[in-house]
Amino acid sequence: MRRLKGREGSTSIFALTLLVLVAAAAAGGVLILQAALSYVSRSSAREQIRLSLWKEGQRIVGLLASDPTPASDSPLDPVWAGLSGSETPGMHTTLEDVSSRLNANWVQKSLFQETMFAEFLQPGRTAQDLQQRREDKGITTDIASEYGDIIKEDALSRYFSGYCYANLNTTDEFALRKLYAIRMADQQGAEVFRTHWQQMMIQKKTLKRSEVRDFLGVDYGKLFPLMNAEPSFNVHFMDALLLTQILSIADLKIPKPAESAQLILGARDRSELTLDDLPRMIGAKDDNMIYQYLGVTTWFWKIIAARGVNRLEMIVARVPSDDGSAARFLVTEERYLP
Repeated sequence: MRRLKGREGSTSIFALTLLVLVAAAAAGGVLILQAALSYVSRSSAREQIRLSLWKEGQRIVGLLASDPTPASDSPLDPVWAGLSGSETPGMHTTLEDVSSRLNANWVQKSLFQETMFAEFLQPGRTAQDLQQRREDKGITTDIASEYGDIIKEDALSRYFSGYCYANLNTTDEFALRKLYAIRMADQQGAEVFRTHWQQMMIQKKTLKRSEVRDFLGVDYGKLFPLMNAEPSFNVHFMDALLLTQILSIADLKIPKPAESAQLILGARDRSELTLDDLPRMIGAKDDNMIYQYLGVTTWFWKIIAARGVNRLEMIVARVPSDDGSAARFLVTEERYLP
């Protein structure tokens, strides 16, 4: 994911502009110098506001990293109470899970056939169109621009995201091939990788977290964690419709999908769930693919820190490990507005 222009880039532009203005003032007179000083004053104030927004974003990242229950993310975590704890007057901060949705880059075509997700598509559009768009255009986090003509606007904003890792068990095979080709810059190798993946699927094998390193082999260093075997959705923050429909996928053979959805929705409002709680509420065996979809961890967060009309939008990724070690958090995007 590309990193947008942040505080450092703005500072560089400011410094260059200042040098140009000072040089012009020396050659052209006092009026230009006064204009330059006025610009410096305004720019300095703007930089101070941006600095305060950046510090607020970093404060929230710190709260995420210090979660006393790091194996699970829920609305009961201290970070939510901490959103209002800024010492900067006029600061307003929000936090949003942006990965517990369908990733338009990865979602399998079969899900549109086995659930009501086909209703999310624009009239006349099919899951094949979505799959072909990914093949033609590649991978993007800006799904509104890339998929707006395929997915309905209200569904796109509510049920879809461009932020989520590619679970090797549940991601579309052609999307995995595309991701491999981009990451490794090797189109032929991507087809070999897809064949390797198909062999695993033919064996009806569910890849475990501990097996990811062996499966990816020598490419592990470049493909992980973009490809992994972590459950994609955090049931604490999933939309109720998505949760119900995922549980209703026929091939998963969940005994009582509607009842399981209600149990999860009711329990998540009262307490923080763990991975050990899900089998009890879902009633499927431990090797069922449902546990590749549903988990209790959020992988991408959006932090918005705002002061008046000034705003910082920050995307924060939780970086998984294949050995259960402590989570790391990485800021992958920063966008200042205006």
